[in-house]
Amino acid sequence: MAETKLRYSKQRETIYDVLKEDSTHPNVDRIYMNVRKIIPDISLGTVYRNLNLLADQKRILRLDVGDGVIHFDARVEPHYHLVCDECGSIQDLFLDESLISPLIDKVQDICDDQIHSAEILFHGTCRHCLKKKH
Repeated sequence: MAETKLRYSKQRETIYDVLKEDSTHPNVDRIYMNVRKIIPDISLGTVYRNLNLLADQKRILRLDVGDGVIHFDARVEPHYHLVCDECGSIQDLFLDESLISPLIDKVQDICDDQIHSAEILFHGTCRHCLKKKH
């Protein structure tokens, strides 16, 4: 699919800027609440539509971590995520590609399809929840 150039939109740029400032991988409701502090009359539909446009343009990531809610991430460089099973937080993991490439190669060896990339989601307990236990 050819990438189409979007016309500039102050609302879209505000939504993007709000997302860039929030490293918690917020859902649309949280983004909407924060954008409304800047643009009080913006609608939830406008926020949702623009998040999806930004994701389709690969300016942000859509994340489905299995909690029934879509989360968004402004960091589009290659990285992975850890979901805390205790508090539900989502954290970025930047792993050396030398860890991931052999895994992709092994999977490629056992399937007839061609693999271009992998989205790996780790589940565990974040350092904050671990500290609470000790």
